[in-house]
Amino acid sequence: MTLLSSRSSNSESQDADHLARIAIVGRGFTGIMTAIALFKRVDQPFHLVMFDPRAKIDIGEGISQPASTVLTSRVRDLSVDPGLPDDFRRWLETDDTWRDRLISDPAGLEHAFVPGEIFSTYVYKRFAEALTHRPDVIVQFGSDTVTAIDRHLDGGYSVFLGAEQRTRFDAVFLATGYGMREYSDAAPASETQNAVVIGGGIHAVDRALGLLADAKISHVTLISESGFLPQSHAPAAVGSVVTDQPMPGTLRGAFRFLREAASRADLEGSGWQGIMNGFRSRARDLWAGLTPEERARFKRHVKAIYDSHRNRLPPEHYQRLHHAIASGAIAVRKGKVNCIATNGVLFSAPTGLEVLPADLTIDCRFRPSGTDSPLVRSLIVAGLATRDELEIGIVVDECGRTKASALHGLFAMGPLGLGSLPDIDLVPQIVLQSHAAASLLNRWIGEVAKSAARRRSL
Repeated sequence: MTLLSSRSSNSESQDADHLARIAIVGRGFTGIMTAIALFKRVDQPFHLVMFDPRAKIDIGEGISQPASTVLTSRVRDLSVDPGLPDDFRRWLETDDTWRDRLISDPAGLEHAFVPGEIFSTYVYKRFAEALTHRPDVIVQFGSDTVTAIDRHLDGGYSVFLGAEQRTRFDAVFLATGYGMREYSDAAPASETQNAVVIGGGIHAVDRALGLLADAKISHVTLISESGFLPQSHAPAAVGSVVTDQPMPGTLRGAFRFLREAASRADLEGSGWQGIMNGFRSRARDLWAGLTPEERARFKRHVKAIYDSHRNRLPPEHYQRLHHAIASGAIAVRKGKVNCIATNGVLFSAPTGLEVLPADLTIDCRFRPSGTDSPLVRSLIVAGLATRDELEIGIVVDECGRTKASALHGLFAMGPLGLGSLPDIDLVPQIVLQSHAAASLLNRWIGEVAKSAARRRSL
């Protein structure tokens, strides 16, 4: 989707000087979702500017790294409004463009996985509808690159655009997902036969399967540093299974508890997925109680296998993956890539250094959420944010507020807070966080407006 103009307004006639000014940095899914929540939750008029150097609005950005054709949440869990959990399903059933392409049985549709392009269309339509219902809000789309953020002398934040220009905002939402990077996926050359895909996550598997679907690719080597690959969703949604037993407060005890509960569930035939869902619902409390040493141990030894069980493939994709492995079309190698060249990769396997020749190499490794960018570094230098202990992102609370900031109104949304909030990179969690942050900001804007009215009456 492309913006019609880099500067557009929903209501140019308003006096913007008297409105609360809000900036959203990033227009991927996290940024668009934050905007939808603001339209729905902030009842005062405001002036919103959405910054992103890319003209294209990619709803998939911020859900995966980069956007994937595979959505790992079921239809029943995809809604931009927590108060309307079946909104996406109802939209699918009534939209002429997609209805005939999907499962006709409503019960089956609820448990289905849909292509990312369908969800992107839904989110953008809901964004456009929410904007239409707020004629009191001024909205602008900026193509400028935000390079830094600092405190403003008059309160709020200075948002720097390049080296010279700066603009004041009362609140800023960082919604850069996995960082404001430009991703390039080169098309396979006509003579391409072998490809290397680096990474062991959902996106790496998606790319490997997609390459095999292209007649030019006959073999893919999938390099996973940990050796783990995503597990499968259950055939039908199982919800969360939470036992009555108290969760141990140590990392070792908690995961022993998880393994034993999952083993019992498998023996009983209910599957481990429900146990894992229940464990995830308690993961934030567990994480808050871990020592710094245990958190570091989690990053080194547990995170890879934990991610492979929480980020799951739709059953159909899981079966395709393992059929390709069994047939030899995909070879899975464990190792760390040291160097990528035009004709292959150099990587450290358990047996030593190896060179893998390849006609095409695609890097799908997880990268920290843009914390090495000048923008995030500016926040840390200004004392407005701190990196989390895993060095994945920024320390945030449940609403996305950066804990290092003594001011109101600075939020790091979605995957930027992944080191503080497990699962905050998944669609349902981003939706909940966006609405919680918007509600919090609405209360603060209301308090500021009341204080200003009292001062004017004196």
